[in-house]
Amino acid sequence: MQQNLPRIPPVAPEDFTPEQKSLVGDWTALNFSRVIVEHPGLYRTLIPLIGQLISGSALPPRDREVLILRTLTLSDEVYEYRHHVLIAQKAGMTDAEIEAAARGGADLAPFDQALVRAADELVREQRVSDPTWRTLAERYSQVQLMEVVAVVGLYALMAMLTKSFDIELEDAATFNGFGRLRSYT
Repeated sequence: MQQNLPRIPPVAPEDFTPEQKSLVGDWTALNFSRVIVEHPGLYRTLIPLIGQLISGSALPPRDREVLILRTLTLSDEVYEYRHHVLIAQKAGMTDAEIEAAARGGADLAPFDQALVRAADELVREQRVSDPTWRTLAERYSQVQLMEVVAVVGLYALMAMLTKSFDIELEDAATFNGFGRLRSYT
């Protein structure tokens, strides 16, 4: 696959405006932050939503990552997928479980398969089917059911952003250092 040049290049931290520097904080090495901050209003709206649905989620971290990995795979998205492999590992998923979630879940436990089905249905039909909803509702609260839909929707949006802007993955040393910044699983 041919790598495109970024349509919106990441802002170099030394070129941040005071507002951009304030918004990005410690995340200056993250290309996603350095691109999205080119639109401070979008950054101020999007980043708290991401924070709420990741570190502030009512979903168990592992379940959230099954949803995200499947959504990103269905969207043929690479940048966020690579980041979420690290997050999924931190949430206790094995490499085999990560791969199974991405592929469609046949090798996963039944509830994980329901999460994969929910992601599939939301991406393809923009609606969770009644049977899948009932399966999720056996374990999840109303808030958690709402977050299933929101997480899949957010990561479909994230795929659109990263792919349309051609956001490049960070170099290996920078990428591997993100584990220190992420206090969440």
